[in-house]
Amino acid sequence: MAGKDKVKGNNSSAGIIKAGLIVLIVCIVLSVTMVLLQQSTYRKQVSSEFHQQHMSMGEYLNSLLVGYGQGIISVAWTMTDTDAETVLARIETTRELTALEHIYYIDRDGNLMIDGEPSDDGSTMMFEQLEELNYPKSNAYIGLAPSSVRLYVDCRIVIAAPVRTPDYGISGVVFSTIDVDSIFRSDAFAYQTQKGQCLVVSDTGEIIGGSSGHNIISTNDESFQLGLLGHSDGEGLSKRAVQDYNYGIAKKTAGFVNITTKDGYRMQVSYSPLNGCDKMFFVSCFQDNLVDERIKPLLISSVMTCSIITVLMIGSLTTVWAAAKRTNLTVERLAYEDPVTKGKNLNYFREFAINTMIANRETPFVIYRFDIANFRYINESYGHHRADLVLTSCIQNFEKLFSDRELCVRMDADQFLAILINDSLLDKKIDEFTNAVNADARGNQIKYPVRFKYGIYPIKKHDHDIDVMIDHANVAKKTIKSDSKETKALYTERFVDDMRKVDHIESSMQKALAENEFKVYLQTKWDIIDNKVTGAEALVRWVRPNGSVLGPEQFVPVFENNGFIEQLDFYTLESVCMRMREMMDEGIEVVPVSVNQSRLLLHSPDYVENVEKVLKQYNIPAGAIELEITESVFDNEKEDMIAIIRRLKLLGVRLSMDDFGTGYSSLNMLTEVPFDVIKIDGEYFARSAESEPERMVLGKIVDIIKDLGMEVVCEGVESEAQVEYLKTTGCRKVQGYYFSIPVPEPEFITRYLKKNE
Repeated sequence: MAGKDKVKGNNSSAGIIKAGLIVLIVCIVLSVTMVLLQQSTYRKQVSSEFHQQHMSMGEYLNSLLVGYGQGIISVAWTMTDTDAETVLARIETTRELTALEHIYYIDRDGNLMIDGEPSDDGSTMMFEQLEELNYPKSNAYIGLAPSSVRLYVDCRIVIAAPVRTPDYGISGVVFSTIDVDSIFRSDAFAYQTQKGQCLVVSDTGEIIGGSSGHNIISTNDESFQLGLLGHSDGEGLSKRAVQDYNYGIAKKTAGFVNITTKDGYRMQVSYSPLNGCDKMFFVSCFQDNLVDERIKPLLISSVMTCSIITVLMIGSLTTVWAAAKRTNLTVERLAYEDPVTKGKNLNYFREFAINTMIANRETPFVIYRFDIANFRYINESYGHHRADLVLTSCIQNFEKLFSDRELCVRMDADQFLAILINDSLLDKKIDEFTNAVNADARGNQIKYPVRFKYGIYPIKKHDHDIDVMIDHANVAKKTIKSDSKETKALYTERFVDDMRKVDHIESSMQKALAENEFKVYLQTKWDIIDNKVTGAEALVRWVRPNGSVLGPEQFVPVFENNGFIEQLDFYTLESVCMRMREMMDEGIEVVPVSVNQSRLLLHSPDYVENVEKVLKQYNIPAGAIELEITESVFDNEKEDMIAIIRRLKLLGVRLSMDDFGTGYSSLNMLTEVPFDVIKIDGEYFARSAESEPERMVLGKIVDIIKDLGMEVVCEGVESEAQVEYLKTTGCRKVQGYYFSIPVPEPEFITRYLKKNE
């Protein structure tokens, strides 16, 4: 019996050992498989992350180079018919705005000026080579520097713009050079340069310049492609990757390839065309072993775990259990953690909110759905890293200021969601939260103020669907206009009706545009001295098939929010041009017509080209079309907007600043932006009529505008008293209901225009 028991014990032990070995083998296989899967997933994640960052920096580099080009164009334009003192001032201003080290000018005789000062180092060869550059229409050339410029300034990229003669010849060339290395040393490229190398490469493979630090590909290589081949293992896949790179360069597309290095590592090369440059590409090469170094600790940990399991057979089941537990914790973390802020995510919020409301039935709670106003500007101006610090600061400061019964999570992008106790201290805490986030932003060198827009939904006792509550808070937030000073909106049932109206408008707007339901009305601009029509403003009314007319206040705010305003504004411009052409062909005299242009339309990349196309299609004479732009378009992207304004001026259109005096107008804007007309809002001059100091200010402003060679138009004139008052200020052109309400185009033509004899 004892022997049998021993055998049984041995068999039992063997069974346990066998089971342990089976478990061990399964664990090892699972561990290796998991590591390989994690390795593959992580490689893809890092590869995507690097490429996305590359594309963002490529867009930034493009905008930087285009900005340089616009600066050079402005100097060339100024030199056409401006005195030397103004030219010097323009050069100095351009250098300050663009951070260009020097601005050169050379004429046909080889005379060279550096920052406005004569130099003896010029040559006719330099002028001839610069004259032969392929200048884009109404733009600067940005590309490889001619040999004479390279020898003179030892730089491979030149920005040049011709100074045109009246017969469209070239009397001289304004140019500057770009130091690629210094651009890559800026904070904007820190993400790439700390982990790899940034380069500017021509379409032929010439390395124009690159960042210092990780010299993966030597800038002294004969070509970038040869450098890649020399760095690779020479195998077929690596050669194929270089071929794919060449194909992408030839097609001028963006992409990335991976090669295997001589050391056995993988290297990612991301590339994208520099659309602002002539035949150049932005290339990022990331450190060969970056991914492997991050994964190595995981591999070492797994091998050590398997070794310990092998040595300690008895603890195999315990180890499996511990590994399973760690895996569960990892899964839980991935399910409930926001990867950017390291706080909780929306999945966790839903469970937390429901459990909190159940456990605290008598406590009044409120849902806040909020985002950061103009967060895109912070992202583009200060980079993704510092923008992410702002997002993280929101979560961290919320945890400091609010209780453990309250929670804030990031949903996506800059969208946040919070459940808060609705007590008397809530508004104070929200203000402290805003101040704390702004303090952190300033500590991270972000000067742009962080402003939140809050949609608020007070939770009722019968509410149980958390997603519906979140949607209600979001509906409230959407009612806050982008340019509104209001930062909070409380949900009411009225919002439901408003949303239905918005849905109805949005569902029919495209059809209405296709079927010409949007009609152009014209309102006169009146010369109060000569008592005659001097122009008109084009306004849009939506005339429905049943004859009802919707005013702009009913549909324009909806279109501004959903972006349709871009199509409507351009439709209006084209309609005005088409009608103006018909009148001129019929021998009817025309007056200048102004057309409003929205911020969204100005941001369209093809905007200037499309305006030029319409003007040429209908053969509209210079000065007949006036584009009205509100001063608010200059709030955050002033330099880009000024560059667009100058391009429009070259097309022969008149430019008007609308609503001057309603926002934060600066008189400096009048000197920086080449407007033809300044429209003063009726509310502004109505106030000045009641105050002697403001009356004096208005008179001075009118004088300054006229001295700068611009016209003044006062809009919103509704009484004879206002007309008489405006005469005393020196303003002679007005617009308003006193003279005429907006009327359909045919009625305007019949009433105010006459046919040429």
